[in-house]
Amino acid sequence: MKILIVDQCSNSKSYPNDSAVYDAPELDESSLDSLRAREGVASIPARKLYTGRQQQYIGDAIDSLRANGHAINRYFISAGFGVVEEDEELPPYNVTFAEMTAKEIESRSETLGISRRVRELATALTYDLIFFPLGTDYYRALDMPDVVSSLPPETLAVAFNQEELAEQFDNVVSIPARTKQAKEQGSIVVALKGAYLKNFADNLALGAEFTSSDDVKAACLGSPTSQRDLSEF
Repeated sequence: MKILIVDQCSNSKSYPNDSAVYDAPELDESSLDSLRAREGVASIPARKLYTGRQQQYIGDAIDSLRANGHAINRYFISAGFGVVEEDEELPPYNVTFAEMTAKEIESRSETLGISRRVRELATALTYDLIFFPLGTDYYRALDMPDVVSSLPPETLAVAFNQEELAEQFDNVVSIPARTKQAKEQGSIVVALKGAYLKNFADNLALGAEFTSSDDVKAACLGSPTSQRDLSEF
């Protein structure tokens, strides 16, 4: 399977204590290369920089999927740098959508070209599945209808708490990821989407394949599936 995962950055980050940490004005005034080149600044792959529980679960899921022969591409939506590939090296920074108003999020997203870049990535290959394990602020930063409308019909987009979007598009499934579901999964809300992807990877490792969006949803929720074909969405 070919799978794209559009993850989000986390407030929790891992970097040396003695490294400089940038804020938004510094990020916006300099290129990424120049920021990384400054003395006393650490440079860390995005997948290692972001250490939130969701990001850790998704990292585990990706390791499992790749070990079983699936082609996985993972990108992060970063409030600091826009859209970054998982191995892109970043300096430590302190910028978050959580501290912005809705208009500020939309403005920063436009400046960073987030929707345009995600649309390009989503259509660069014909993916079987594209996961969008994002929180409310990150969905606000991303024009989901624009991205989804650009996808080929054979690509299934998996979103979370996006019921209205799923009603508009046949190739979108929305999985609930709220407090009720977190309790059912023995998780917490901020980690739940990552736990869902781990469930999905575990099901796939057991040999499950899928013939419908309902099968994908069931696998994320932890229910075993017996279908053997992913050719018909």
